[in-house]
Amino acid sequence: MSNKHFQKNNKSSSFSPKGFYIALGVCLIAIGVAAWTTYDSVVNYTNPQEEIVSSQAAHPANEAVSGILEVPKASSTAPVSSEEPKKTESAVPSSQPPRQPASSAEPAKQTAVTPQSFSYPAGETVLREFSGENLIYSETMQDWRVHAGVDFAAKEGDPVKAIADGTVKDAYHDDLFGNVVYIEHGNVGSCYCGLQDMNVKAGDTVKAGQEIGTVGVTPCESADEAHLHFAVKNSGKWVDPLTILK
Repeated sequence: MSNKHFQKNNKSSSFSPKGFYIALGVCLIAIGVAAWTTYDSVVNYTNPQEEIVSSQAAHPANEAVSGILEVPKASSTAPVSSEEPKKTESAVPSSQPPRQPASSAEPAKQTAVTPQSFSYPAGETVLREFSGENLIYSETMQDWRVHAGVDFAAKEGDPVKAIADGTVKDAYHDDLFGNVVYIEHGNVGSCYCGLQDMNVKAGDTVKAGQEIGTVGVTPCESADEAHLHFAVKNSGKWVDPLTILK
């Protein structure tokens, strides 16, 4: 009886191979984790630049990174505007033609001879004279302004004629003066405003008395009787047209 009891106790205290392998596996896993942690720390210590770069990449431009504001560089090429320069209104509104013909960078050689005489463009009845620097009241614009031309009485559709031989420098439309034709006769330029029709264009050569258009309405003088607003420039200065017409 005692011999059987001894054998039973001897079996229960014997070594188990299965438990040994489980313990060995746990130890190997612990060693692997410790080794990986040590390797990662060493790599980060020897390559700190990679961490800085990744940190900066996480912040978009225009945001503060470590107290420094990153602003993207502006493009070196400025945008080109297609808009035209805006006109600056003068303190005293003027009834002189709104623009002068464009001139080239280099003065052109003077080949045209200034005519000795100039004829009337449309009748000889004057409704409003040249005012020079004196202000006159405008019924249409309801203000006081200079009148840099002469208004000749005429009916809408009446022919408008060139006052002398010359070259059409410009033919255009203006909000205040309607259709405008500007002709150069040597040192003298003639400006026909408020035309209903324009029969010439820039670059055309005209003869004295040639019909260049017809009488229409000058918008900034529409409250006045039907007429042709006519202006003259002599050597670059607006002058009284009646001083050269015969």
